[in-house]
Amino acid sequence: MSLKEKAKEIKLVITDVDGVLTEGKIFLGTDHQEWKAFHAQDGLGIALAQKAGIKIAIITGRYSEAVERRAQELSIEHLYQKN
Repeated sequence: MSLKEKAKEIKLVITDVDGVLTEGKIFLGTDHQEWKAFHAQDGLGIALAQKAGIKIAIITGRYSEAVERRAQELSIEHLYQKN
């Protein structure tokens, strides 16, 4: 089976966030504020994968409103965060 044929079999991609979809930096402010820098090219890659019929899931050990917002922006249905 060729690599292209194998790639067509992919139905789901599961990813973490910190260090995968971000630079791995977490900026913490007062009052539990948290900032993360997401890369636009990752968002484009996710959108193209979804267009090809691949579902995307995020599983992360930290809860972050920023991750929740980014998942919504990218129409990621499956988001599992530590509460």
